[in-house]
Amino acid sequence: MKKRTLPTLPTANLDLLERLYKWGVVWLVLFVIFFTVHSNGSYLFRAVSSLCFVGLVVLLVTFTNKVLLDHFMKPGRVVLFILLSIFAIVAWAAASTAIDSCLLHWIDKRSFDEMPFSPVVLVTFLVRLIWFIATYAITVIFFYQRKENEEKIISNQLKSEKLDMELRYLKSQINPHFLFNALNNIYSMVYTHDNNAADGVLKLSEMLRYVLVDCQAEMIPLSKEIKYIENFIDFQMMRMAGSRDVVLEQEVEKEDFMIAPMLLQPIIENCFKYSRLETHPEGYVHISIQQIGSGFRFVAENTIARNALPIVSNGGEEKKSGIGQKNVQQRLMLHYGENYKFDIQQDKELYKVKIEL
Repeated sequence: MKKRTLPTLPTANLDLLERLYKWGVVWLVLFVIFFTVHSNGSYLFRAVSSLCFVGLVVLLVTFTNKVLLDHFMKPGRVVLFILLSIFAIVAWAAASTAIDSCLLHWIDKRSFDEMPFSPVVLVTFLVRLIWFIATYAITVIFFYQRKENEEKIISNQLKSEKLDMELRYLKSQINPHFLFNALNNIYSMVYTHDNNAADGVLKLSEMLRYVLVDCQAEMIPLSKEIKYIENFIDFQMMRMAGSRDVVLEQEVEKEDFMIAPMLLQPIIENCFKYSRLETHPEGYVHISIQQIGSGFRFVAENTIARNALPIVSNGGEEKKSGIGQKNVQQRLMLHYGENYKFDIQQDKELYKVKIEL
């Protein structure tokens, strides 16, 4: 079932008309128009009649806004609202016509004898009825247009607050998870009396400074994200004996290219997690970062160790919960809307992730 909507006006035009309404310009223009088209009676009568008509229009607008729309336009009272609206429009037209008849008698000395049933009075009543119907319709349209604009503003504020809360929540998921793994790695190096333990603490300190300070911004320069990735890879390599097939390729045209912070970290962490390079030297992790013009392309490819749990099932659904892939997808959606591509390819031995912005 389609939702019925009233005609809408651009917000700028609505604001302008509301200002003109508050300043009295609308009423002045209405007075001039009504005085100009008035073809009956003397100039004094036309001026007083136009002034009374504008006053009745102001009263109808106020009555419609403050009484009908505020108190009767509610569920369960729609029928009463319609009946009162019809009554108000007819009453206002009749009152305006009666005022004109009285003014003709008092100012232009017209007789009351044939006035109530004369064709002139009937035509006057119909013309005033059309005027007040139009006034009523415009008032209702403006009321709902203003209400819709207010709801849009509130909705946008709620969406913005919700977005900020979700981003903070996702970041809070990343930071403790990373810190937990990093501390475990350092503990292993200290426990085995690894000479790289001191360098590991230094690398961890630099990465935590990035996570706790730089990542508080909504967007950061790509150069900072890459520096963090380099530190992360160096940190991972410290706990592995011998050489490993780990490659980080970079092609960056603009180092100040802005990107969501910690967006790539869950993917890179999964690369090391599921390739298990410390126990499977034949595995590899290949990472490519390319930024040209206004575009960004990230590709991470790694082998999957036999005893490592698959990241996704054959049907493409996530099998292991936590952060990682789900987190990245949520942050891409929150930051970039539909302006991104996120592609995953996996078989029993290979896992590949591609992101384009």
